[in-house]
Amino acid sequence: MKRFAIAPALILAAAAASAETATFDPIIVESTFEGSANQTPGAARSIDEDILVERRPYSLHDALEQIPGLRTLDDDAMGRRSGIGVRGAPPRRSRKVLLLEDGVPINAAPYLDSSGHYTPPTQRLERVDALKGAGHVIYGPINNYGIINFRNKQPTETPVTTVELGSGNLNTSSRHVMHQRTDGAVGTVLSYTSFAGDGIFDIERTRYDDYFGSIDWALTEQQSIGLSATFARERSNYDESNLTPQEFAAAPYRKKNRFAQENNTIAPDYYKLDLTHQWQSNSWQISSRVFASRLFRPRFTVDPDEAEVSALPDVVLTDPEYRFVPGESGVMVSRTREYENLGAESRFVLDLGAQRLSWGVQLHRSLFDDKRSFGEPGEVLDANNRGNFRGENDLAAARLTKYQSSAVSAYVLDRIDLGNWSITPGLRAERYEVKKDERFRGNDPGSGLERDEQTIVLPSLAVLYRGIENTQIFANVARGYTPAFARTADSFPLDPEIGINTQLGFRTVRPSGLYVDAAVFYSRIEDTVVQLPFTIDDDNLRVNAADSDSYGIDLGMGYETQPLWRGISGFADLGASYTRARFTDGLVDGNRVPGVSEHAGTLTLGLRAGDRWHASLTASHLGDYFSDLLNTRDFVLADEDREPVSQDDEIEIREVVVLGRVASRTVLSARSGFTTSLGGTDVEFWVAGRNLTDRLYVNDLENGIRPGPRRSVLFGLTAQLQ
Repeated sequence: MKRFAIAPALILAAAAASAETATFDPIIVESTFEGSANQTPGAARSIDEDILVERRPYSLHDALEQIPGLRTLDDDAMGRRSGIGVRGAPPRRSRKVLLLEDGVPINAAPYLDSSGHYTPPTQRLERVDALKGAGHVIYGPINNYGIINFRNKQPTETPVTTVELGSGNLNTSSRHVMHQRTDGAVGTVLSYTSFAGDGIFDIERTRYDDYFGSIDWALTEQQSIGLSATFARERSNYDESNLTPQEFAAAPYRKKNRFAQENNTIAPDYYKLDLTHQWQSNSWQISSRVFASRLFRPRFTVDPDEAEVSALPDVVLTDPEYRFVPGESGVMVSRTREYENLGAESRFVLDLGAQRLSWGVQLHRSLFDDKRSFGEPGEVLDANNRGNFRGENDLAAARLTKYQSSAVSAYVLDRIDLGNWSITPGLRAERYEVKKDERFRGNDPGSGLERDEQTIVLPSLAVLYRGIENTQIFANVARGYTPAFARTADSFPLDPEIGINTQLGFRTVRPSGLYVDAAVFYSRIEDTVVQLPFTIDDDNLRVNAADSDSYGIDLGMGYETQPLWRGISGFADLGASYTRARFTDGLVDGNRVPGVSEHAGTLTLGLRAGDRWHASLTASHLGDYFSDLLNTRDFVLADEDREPVSQDDEIEIREVVVLGRVASRTVLSARSGFTTSLGGTDVEFWVAGRNLTDRLYVNDLENGIRPGPRRSVLFGLTAQLQ
């Protein structure tokens, strides 16, 4: 069977075949596709398990960059603080992309602060689905640009235990154990994944442990329930304060002894529970779920105050009292964010033959506490010592702001089949309330309670044509939106970002082994939400900059030859995209939207001999982008008012402001694997590497210059025990 690096959406239709009691495609609660995937009237792409295993991505970002239209930025070397953008969405913290795991939102707080601080490890995923410019009706909020769903592996009919071990340079090590089985009517999955390695800078090191378990129980032929639980824990030496241009030119990967940043750590813990129930008959389907999650994300940083510009690249603090020496002087600050989410939803489908009517309702509530506390002089703060909210030390100001949101949403879709045509009108409505209560800020009372309410109506119309064999042509227009980021928003009331999104495309699989998927798109965005590339008083700045539009094309192609010699076949995969995102009014009229690259793409060439051996090489390209609204070109060290600083000035060295254009880059990655049988067990020996030429490039300008990950090579083995 032909395999493509980016599997066409058609491959998901096979999941429907296992439901014997239904005469139509059943709801798959873990999936983002309504009905079988070949009925999706929009750009829908998947990376399947075979490719995740074969490509051996170092991080989830390395896997996702294969999908045309997706752009990723590494903040940490392992992509734990995810940076995923779709088409005209800036990738920073995935704030404009709805992230789902088995259909459950995993953005930190979708209506308050949609930052991505957790994504599942690739080793326990059976597929990654991407909806681009589609899915606005079924899924929300954050549905302007795209929706990414990570689907976990499912129980197997016979017991299978997978063991994977890896080791490489940069002190990298990985471990993964998974057991899948079905006993009668009960299916079980248990998984543990651990990954550790050095980060991008000399003081950084990341370690995470991920635990996952699920149980699926078929109560009857028509009814089933499922329960899954996740716990992910990270303990990393990591800091967001990056380099000035002078420091980057002198030593681009060095932070040690800068201002005692080697004491800075981050310690997130993530918990998630998901309970589902499904029932179906010949014409009806009902699926319901209840889910809850908690993200505890403390970060501990030295607070060095100001430094002299004239001394750079050496960091010389203007006040020696701020120099942090453990047990003696200086202050560390604890920045703790606690997110809690609770949701419930029900989805209904009535199949009437030539008409398929779907509707659903969802309730969602988030609680979010943004806390800051501090230590005594010389006190080291970490996951076991988070400091105090109040104290006599005035070198750092404590604060507490509490946020909450409540949302109710409902949707209806009506797919009408007319021969080879399907026409699907739809409507989604959301009503949500956001509250912000700043309790105190230092020794001063906070600003008190602020409140905002929004009602959003999102109509949609999609058309799908299936009159050509193995080909679908689709077109849709839909309204989408992204809630304003309540944390550090410009002001209350909050203005959501509203978009009108259109696209036209097709996908086809030819008997010759060729696969093509292409779409042109245009989006009109009102009140574009933009995060500025610096902080003021330790707060990120997110503003409604101006209206904008984006248009472009996504192109994916795959080809696999017939066996060329001794069963060895060749394959090639191309994913390319062009996105032009520019403001259309105000002082920034005509400027490019910050964070959005116009060009991006990957090209993979490889050989494989069935399931015994494979090798491939990938070139990944990301075009240039601007960090600020004014599209500053050269790197400029600036103050908090975005004015260039002089040699006589002082700067907040922990919150460096660097404006400029991030240059384009192309990096190489490769992998190879050989599978053999040892004692009746299939064992694959593999090697994978990224940034093989060890290219130095600037990855981001968030709080200063941050380079991209260095060359990494990982060797390992994977065994499947049955």
